[in-house]
Amino acid sequence: MGGSAAAQVGPSRTPVSVVCAEAAWCDVAAQIGGADVQTHALLATPGIDPHDLTPSPSMARAMAGATIAVVNGATYDDWALPFAASVPGKIVVAGIAGWQPGDNPHLFLDPEAVGKVAHVFADMLAHQPGISASDVEARLGAFLKELDGVKARLAAMKARHESVPVAAVEPVGETLLRDAGLDVVDESFALAIMNHAEPSPRDVAQVDTLIDGRKVRMLITNPAIHSPQIDRLVDRAQAVGLPVVAIGETLPPGQSWQGWVHGILQTVDQAMGDGGR
Repeated sequence: MGGSAAAQVGPSRTPVSVVCAEAAWCDVAAQIGGADVQTHALLATPGIDPHDLTPSPSMARAMAGATIAVVNGATYDDWALPFAASVPGKIVVAGIAGWQPGDNPHLFLDPEAVGKVAHVFADMLAHQPGISASDVEARLGAFLKELDGVKARLAAMKARHESVPVAAVEPVGETLLRDAGLDVVDESFALAIMNHAEPSPRDVAQVDTLIDGRKVRMLITNPAIHSPQIDRLVDRAQAVGLPVVAIGETLPPGQSWQGWVHGILQTVDQAMGDGGR
């Protein structure tokens, strides 16, 4: 379930141990930390829903033994917060991002939140013994340049797709979609699914009408969430020729954070009939 990445370091220095609840945060840490860090993600297997996870004792031990721990928070992985309580360097993304109840908890797909975390992590790492602050600053700059590329792509998409309606069965990628100009028009339905609540009959009827009448440009799904109700919506969308786009909540193995996000945006563009950057 977990995943780790160790960089080569000289014999005189042990890399800083960084343990993250999610692989996406560990990738950001690894890009900024380079050879100065060894990262380990508690959740690195696609298809896992962190909302429902029952953590194992090994997860608790791994995070408690870290020098720096990164937890998303925001009710998403709050089971990991006690594990990080005694870690010298604790980063809770929700606090850094200014998350409030009712906001989207999938902060690893929020470019603004990712940028804030990158700065906080870089500062924390630069103050570790034996770490070159200038090296960390250089790697931070390289990552922020990649982040700027993501933001530029979102701005270009927004210019093309401003206020285009889409439906989502769960709000994992909602922040990205809104940054790209798209309007998620079934937010209450998606929030109910995320919170494992039963959507109201009114919300269900609204989504059915949107799909059957092709009043949305696509249906967004989350591969980690399965239910007969979601399967029914996918079938309805496919029956009327509506594109179905999957946005997962786990960084795919072997991909960088920015590569993952660019891939999501490319898929959305293709579903819109626009494959351009």
